[in-house]
Amino acid sequence: MMASGRNAASSAGDRRAGTADGSWMLWTAVGIGGIWVAVLLISLFAPDLVSGSEQQHLPIAAFTTWFWGGVGTVVFLWTMGKVRGAASRRPTWIGLSVTTLAVWTVATILGIAAPVFVTGSDPTRIPVAAFVAPAVAATLTAFAGIIANVFERRAPSDSAPR
Repeated sequence: MMASGRNAASSAGDRRAGTADGSWMLWTAVGIGGIWVAVLLISLFAPDLVSGSEQQHLPIAAFTTWFWGGVGTVVFLWTMGKVRGAASRRPTWIGLSVTTLAVWTVATILGIAAPVFVTGSDPTRIPVAAFVAPAVAATLTAFAGIIANVFERRAPSDSAPR
């Protein structure tokens, strides 16, 4: 009785190790956390759109960045759902998470620190990078997801059970 219980436990452990023991969940959380920390930082610290003779401030990044963070999150989750599973795919989901972190880090830096476009006699200040950088980051996250899917495609003969 005891020996068969151990064999059942070890086969369950082998199966769990074969699916990378939840590593994909950690890296998914890292990627999503990175996106939303970037969204929060851009929303709080990006320069405002300043316009009109009274120099009215409009926090344009606070309005638009949340949408692009949502788009980036959906694309990232969709891709992670496709590439998770076998332990052999671990480098792909780690690479996707690291790439997502890098893209959104650059978007955060650009959205906060990029120069503001100034025009007009009542100087209108337009923070172009504050609302373009998150859109570009969401697009690059989608491209990273597409590339990760391409790397994980198997030929029909490779996917057949042996």
